[in-house]
Amino acid sequence: MTKHQIDPRLFTESDLTRHLLAARGTQWMRGNRGDPYALILRAQGIDPHVLYRGMRGRPALRQSESDVWVTADHAAGAEVLADPRLGPADARARRRRVFGLDSRTTLKHVLAVDDSLLGMDRAALSRLAQFAAPALGPGAVEEHRETVREVCAETLGGIDGDFDLMTDYARACVTEVYARLLALPAERRPELAELCSGAGLALDALLCPPTLEMTRRLIASYDGLRHLLAKLVASRADGADGADGAAGPDPASGPDVVRGLLRAAGPGAPHAEAAENTTAALMLTVAIGVEVTAQLVCGAMLALLEQPDEWDSLRADPELAAGAVEETLRHSPPVRLESRIAGEAMSVAGQPVGKGDQIVVLVDAANRDPEVFAEPDRFRITRRPAAPHLSLTAGSYPGFVAPLVRMVAQEALRTLAVQGPARLRTDAEVIRRIRSPVLGGVARYPVTVA
Repeated sequence: MTKHQIDPRLFTESDLTRHLLAARGTQWMRGNRGDPYALILRAQGIDPHVLYRGMRGRPALRQSESDVWVTADHAAGAEVLADPRLGPADARARRRRVFGLDSRTTLKHVLAVDDSLLGMDRAALSRLAQFAAPALGPGAVEEHRETVREVCAETLGGIDGDFDLMTDYARACVTEVYARLLALPAERRPELAELCSGAGLALDALLCPPTLEMTRRLIASYDGLRHLLAKLVASRADGADGADGAAGPDPASGPDVVRGLLRAAGPGAPHAEAAENTTAALMLTVAIGVEVTAQLVCGAMLALLEQPDEWDSLRADPELAAGAVEETLRHSPPVRLESRIAGEAMSVAGQPVGKGDQIVVLVDAANRDPEVFAEPDRFRITRRPAAPHLSLTAGSYPGFVAPLVRMVAQEALRTLAVQGPARLRTDAEVIRRIRSPVLGGVARYPVTVA
């Protein structure tokens, strides 16, 4: 059961602190007893791939000390992620209680930032994806490739000398891309960047308790982003000129995904329903898409610079950027863990799973399953795998934003290969966010122009 997954807005600071500390303490104690899943969630200086070696083999699905089913197996992971009976939330978990060390049930999910959106079942998410496809589907995002290419070139062109690949390029470039696609006025774009940075903590907060300060930032950013996007949608739906500065389209921005989504609702759709669906699609696209895309770009460059021959191959043929993105999604995925809750009693990978049980797919482990991928630890941008990787799968929140994430990441890498320095070095340590087992979030990535 997930009844301890709480909405932090509904609790006093004292109760929230107790919840976060108890959750962290429980993960820490179980990790000390050798539970590999707890050690992964602790995200405390241990390379998870070292732990994955002991989690392979049979049974493919095994129960951790944390009372969670976990798999590092590609076939089992694919089964879990494709099964519509497995969703992101437990529909029965209506009573939410603060978790304590004396609680009688185990803690699986930690914080509920937005049940109406991030707790959406697979069927509802599929309906939203179908609604958004005319504006955010694979064909639609291709229409914006030239705009994305221009933003990437402008961002990199403004960098001189050594730089931070995350803050100066990946995050700056990606946020500007999304702002232009929203036709957000230029004066509101710094606000969007700040809100996206804070809201990007949501995926990690589901499984790993953030600090109290991180929780405050997450909620303020997520709510601020929803407010900004809702005003943006209301302005476009009403044909307003955005005189308050919050929502009016930027006449020089070109594309306008907001209007595209509103048109996708059709002329006969109720105004409120069209606005609600548009806001929901934008929240997923921006709150998740910006963070996942920036992490994907950094993950790709980390792998490319660790294997200079692959970086040289990309520079020699920038059209290999699509292959570099797909290999990064396999080798160094931006979303490492996918959690599902069983909607009914069922069998998964030969194991009986009860209704309400949690299953976690270790995506980056499954993507390096040696039974599926040859030389799984090697990064090769020309790889032609026998089976697809499990990143950004359909029916998941990362999957919802996959077309745009892929295209933007491709153009960011292509621009670096064409326009960037021939030689880059990672001399300083790459700094990752604390308590980030899901994203392995890169915070700083300093590179030196050789």
